[in-house]
Amino acid sequence: MKINRIRLYVVNVPERHWWWSDDTYGQPQHQRDEHGVCEVETDEGLVGLTQIERSTPAAVVAETLRSWVGRDVLQVNLAQPEAALAGSFEQAVLDLRGQALGVPIWQLLGGRVREWVPITQCTGYKTPAHTAEDAQRGWEQGFRFYKMKCITAAEKTPEERIRYVVDRIEAIHGAVPGMGVRPDIRWRLEEVWVAQELARRLEGLNVESLESPIAKGAAAGTFSEWRRLRETIRLPIGDHVRGPEDLIQRFRAGALDYAIVGGATAGIALAHSRLAADLGMGGWSQTVAYGPGAAMGLHVAACMPHLSQPYDMVGPMAWESDLTVEGFEFVGGALKVPEGAGLGFSLDREVVKKYLVREEVFAG
Repeated sequence: MKINRIRLYVVNVPERHWWWSDDTYGQPQHQRDEHGVCEVETDEGLVGLTQIERSTPAAVVAETLRSWVGRDVLQVNLAQPEAALAGSFEQAVLDLRGQALGVPIWQLLGGRVREWVPITQCTGYKTPAHTAEDAQRGWEQGFRFYKMKCITAAEKTPEERIRYVVDRIEAIHGAVPGMGVRPDIRWRLEEVWVAQELARRLEGLNVESLESPIAKGAAAGTFSEWRRLRETIRLPIGDHVRGPEDLIQRFRAGALDYAIVGGATAGIALAHSRLAADLGMGGWSQTVAYGPGAAMGLHVAACMPHLSQPYDMVGPMAWESDLTVEGFEFVGGALKVPEGAGLGFSLDREVVKKYLVREEVFAG
């Protein structure tokens, strides 16, 4: 079953109002970027979907897509990732293989361990008032956890940084007391004493965890400062791990409660999740994508054994449209894992036209 044509749709779908950041903080470039979505056609009439990885230069995209034409998707060894757009190629191949076999992608990834994936309302930077407004809207949609990026260049002193986090969380709970909050601090509290003071001021509030609170290189990379923080506060600590060696070092140091895993491909991300589970660690992963990419994220999340906390999903509800015909089922703060063959979703071409920036076709 060979790829004989690829249709690339470069689109720019507006975000829903203040989903990421408000007018005070402004939209970062990665939230304004165009996105590529591909229909990958085969000589047997099957059409797979994939989303192009964010921020990939257009020349690299074009060269890589041309190299896919003529490839036999049944002969590809996904254990050997591609040099470029490895995750995008893997998604297309798995979608086509799943359709050919009549099974969902999660079966090809080893089998799901959950039918619903709890997700966060994953957002960026806002004023406290706008944060509360956004959280209220999310609660009404069904979200029960609010993940927010915290601390910018505007917050220069430790006290300003602490107050920014505390003020926003207090504003959320003033509007929706039941909303669990995950502040993503992005290592910007830097020192243990600052994170300790933040944890003290958050006592009694519904805080799910502190994500990436202090500098990664604290104590020369031994993670002793992370362990000291973890042993002196009541809130769980989560952070991104870079791979097996990093994960094992954090585990041995007693530095983390939750591991945030990822990887260039689904296969790599799942290997990291399995290792975390073998070490007895929980945690989560994340996806930032329109509908086709978000659907792939759900297939992967369905198979993650260490997924003990809500998954960070920017999309499909972050934008005006998810670009799919079928749509996503969202109930009680969780997304339904797709059941259809392959990805389980098809592209709504009429909607794509509405947001289309340009279209390219690659063929033999």
